[in-house]
Amino acid sequence: MVYPIVLVIHNAFRWLVLASLLAVLVSGYSGWLGGRSYRPADQTVRVVATSIAHTQLLIGFYLYAISPIVSYYWHLGAGTDAPEFRFFGLIHIGLMFTSVIIMTVGSSKAKRQTDAKQKFKTTAIYFTIGLILILIAIPWPFSPLATRPWTRTF
Repeated sequence: MVYPIVLVIHNAFRWLVLASLLAVLVSGYSGWLGGRSYRPADQTVRVVATSIAHTQLLIGFYLYAISPIVSYYWHLGAGTDAPEFRFFGLIHIGLMFTSVIIMTVGSSKAKRQTDAKQKFKTTAIYFTIGLILILIAIPWPFSPLATRPWTRTF
């Protein structure tokens, strides 16, 4: 009975991930293209966005371990043509894991940059790639691979 609860939490956290990524991209692009100095708030936004993405990934790993859809895919239906099982069994977790790795690497590289413009540029590029992968991997209501509602309730 914990599965539906974790599913609601995972769905709600998706919006925090997207909001924090938009904030870090606004910071990154405005600093890079606007030529402003790197402020502590820019670092905080980057670190918070990365932390939220890590938390969402951990929730997702737990959900992956207890998901009946994933369990079916790996035990019975790995050869099935149903795209939903393949999406949650492989595509969703693979792209999300990759996006968080890319954002983490970008955050780490930006932290080590000495020039403000380079910090912003590194942040903007890596987090843009991460966001694109996340947007592809989310089971949107209009997705041809797997559809889920905009929000979930208990």
